[in-house]
Amino acid sequence: MSKWDISPSGVGHVVSTVGDVMTVLNDIITAYSQDMEGAAKAAGTVAPGGAGGANKGQTGLVAAGIAEFLRESAEELQFLGVRMGKSVNGAVEATVAYRDGDLEMAAEAQHRAAGLVQPDMPDGWKAGRL
Repeated sequence: MSKWDISPSGVGHVVSTVGDVMTVLNDIITAYSQDMEGAAKAAGTVAPGGAGGANKGQTGLVAAGIAEFLRESAEELQFLGVRMGKSVNGAVEATVAYRDGDLEMAAEAQHRAAGLVQPDMPDGWKAGRL
């Protein structure tokens, strides 16, 4: 009997580990966003023409650049999480399909060994007739 070379328990272990990494990655992305916001606030309000200051509510060129970078990179960071999630789900679904296929092959082999599956007969013959 053929057997798949995939270990469902091994895949489960890897999926669990990837889940842990995804949690840490989410924490890192959250901290990254907060750090970038803090950097934008700390950059001051240097503006074209040499004006500066630390007036509340004002932002300068550096803060505007950081905000633009965050806006542009946010979609890519979100896509990273989505892609990881889909990869994990795909691995689980594939493993379940392999396991189910393995069980189906085993059941078919057992049925054949027990004589429960009729052999293919030529046209016009009925099962059980010699």
